[in-house]
Amino acid sequence: AARPAELSPESACTLPTVWSTVHAAFCGSRPLARHRLLVHAGAGGVGLAAVEYSHWLRLATGTTAGRPRKHRVLRALGLEGGMGSSRDGGAYASGLAALRSRRLDCVLNSLSGDFIACSVALAREGGTFAEIGKRGVWSSAR
Repeated sequence: AARPAELSPESACTLPTVWSTVHAAFCGSRPLARHRLLVHAGAGGVGLAAVEYSHWLRLATGTTAGRPRKHRVLRALGLEGGMGSSRDGGAYASGLAALRSRRLDCVLNSLSGDFIACSVALAREGGTFAEIGKRGVWSSAR
């Protein structure tokens, strides 16, 4: 396929890595239709790909994003529920408190610090936690 004119060659080169990352994470976590998924940093490259992929799989998807304009972008993509902050761990925890009554089936994590503990706490028993982050990665023993 031809590269759209608005997509620079440099940006186009990142697409295989972004989509491969999302595909590998979803293959490893094996979400099913109507499963509840949380995608961290949903307005970033991997996050946007994960949101699109989750629509194909008919997942109930929530996201985090850092800035209000990014929340607006995600709402424009049809993501209304379960949106929290990816900048402030306290705001994230309080923003997603409603999810505690309905635990998540899968978390696609790219954040570090307090976000990891909060995300693990939101996952249901037997749920999956797909780690794609580079900093503060927890071991499976933890």
